[in-house]
Amino acid sequence: MFCVTLRSTGKIALPVVLALAATGFAQTATPAPQVPASSASAPVNTAAPKIEDRNAFIVVGVTVRTNNAKEAGGQGEIPQIWQNAMQNGVLESIPNKTGDGLVVVYSDYASDNTGDYNYTLGYRVTSADKVPAGMVAKTIHAGKYAALTSEQGPPQVVIPALWQHIAEMTPQQLGGVRAYVTDFETFGNIVDWGSMQMTAHIGLK
Repeated sequence: MFCVTLRSTGKIALPVVLALAATGFAQTATPAPQVPASSASAPVNTAAPKIEDRNAFIVVGVTVRTNNAKEAGGQGEIPQIWQNAMQNGVLESIPNKTGDGLVVVYSDYASDNTGDYNYTLGYRVTSADKVPAGMVAKTIHAGKYAALTSEQGPPQVVIPALWQHIAEMTPQQLGGVRAYVTDFETFGNIVDWGSMQMTAHIGLK
């Protein structure tokens, strides 16, 4: 696993490994690529998923079309999208934001965890009537979601650990069969990029 360090608009250094952590393992139902020993033994929150009935909402941000094989193989585009967003502060131009928490949306699945999908990094908004140039608006579909929260720690450790845990869960453990319509990740207000916590929301049929 690689790690490129960048700066978040002059604030705190952000490892781009966060991006890989958030996707290379995210949708995999097959064994994940090997990770450092420290990551392999990472603590995982094994609490039962919280089943949510979600209303639809909108996220505006930057997006790429990719797949897990590309991202896990080191040829992905997600690290670059994070780097551009954090270095250039492009997300700060999004109007109608409802908070400071970043949201990642997985949408427009070609099939399942093996196919292409759209990866969007942005913010939840109250309205998509003014989408900045170069950005898109994605709708999180209403429905049932299983919410699982990572432990708090280095993103390159705790985020892959959570997604690998999700990949190993049966539909009975997860609370249902994955729908592959929209999934999303939520991050609280990030104060320390080296000690983070993420909640994955998995769309269910």
